[in-house]
Amino acid sequence: MRHNFPAIEALEAGGLDLDAFARIAPGVDPERLLIREARPWFERLVLRRVAAIALPYVVYVHSHTYLRPREDLTKLVVHELVHVSQWREDGYLRFAARYVGDYLRERMRGRSHDEAYRSIRYEVDARACADELLAR
Repeated sequence: MRHNFPAIEALEAGGLDLDAFARIAPGVDPERLLIREARPWFERLVLRRVAAIALPYVVYVHSHTYLRPREDLTKLVVHELVHVSQWREDGYLRFAARYVGDYLRERMRGRSHDEAYRSIRYEVDARACADELLAR
C-alpha cells in the first residue's frame, strides 16, 4: 500500500516559519497539498535519479526517501513546494518548456546531466528558497 501525508507535516516537523514559507510559495496550501509515496513503476520511469518530483497539485517522493522521518524531509518538501508554486505561477506549458529548454541548452554546451540539471533556473530558485527558509 502506498502512503501520503499533507506537506504541512514535514514543514512543522522541521520547525519552519510558516509565514515565511507562505511568502516564498504563494498560493500553495501545505495543509492540502499531499506528499505521496511513488509507486515502483513511477520510480523506475520518472524518479530514477531524483528523490522527488513536483507536479502542479502533488509531490511524488521515492519510497526510500519517503520512509525517512518527516523532519528529514523538510528541505526536500520546501524545494518541491516551490516548484508547485512555479508551476502554478508560470503555467504548465511555460514551466515545462523552460525547464526542459534550460536543461537541453546546458547539455548542448557540453555540461553533464547533473550540471545541466543543477543549472535549470527553477532548480536554482527552489534550492535558494529552501536554503533561505531553513537558515532562519
